[in-house]
Amino acid sequence: MTRSSDQTGPSTDPDQKERFSWFRSVLYPNLYLWLIFVSALDVILTRVILFFGGTEVNPIADWILAEFGRMGMSIFKFIIVAIVIICCEIIGRRSWKTGRNLAFASIIISFLPVIWSSFIIFSLILDPPPQDEIVDRTQLVLASENTPKAPMERP
Repeated sequence: MTRSSDQTGPSTDPDQKERFSWFRSVLYPNLYLWLIFVSALDVILTRVILFFGGTEVNPIADWILAEFGRMGMSIFKFIIVAIVIICCEIIGRRSWKTGRNLAFASIIISFLPVIWSSFIIFSLILDPPPQDEIVDRTQLVLASENTPKAPMERP
């Protein structure tokens, strides 16, 4: 039986010990689903904005994007999501309400860049860049994907 994110707290069964187990269900599955959905939307919208010449404003994500490319940026985002889910589970096992509030806050925080990106994309739709700039950027992106990268040298 899985515990839904709308229950009021952990079970009061005295036989159920609060030990770590890989096989126990997660505490907030509905909230985690929303967190993953919003994070995926953030990655998709960020890639759309980058395609049209935008820049990444998060300096850590920008560095990862420069070093490891778009796939690295996507993996980085979902590593962060996994860490947040693990933190929610650890905290939620000690205090169910605090863990739920942390999961809910992480959804809200992850939703803010989605809202901002939506406004940027909406402004691109209303006032698109000149067609020749789009073609030049597309050719630049395709050329960078086809160019083999030199292996990184270690000092």
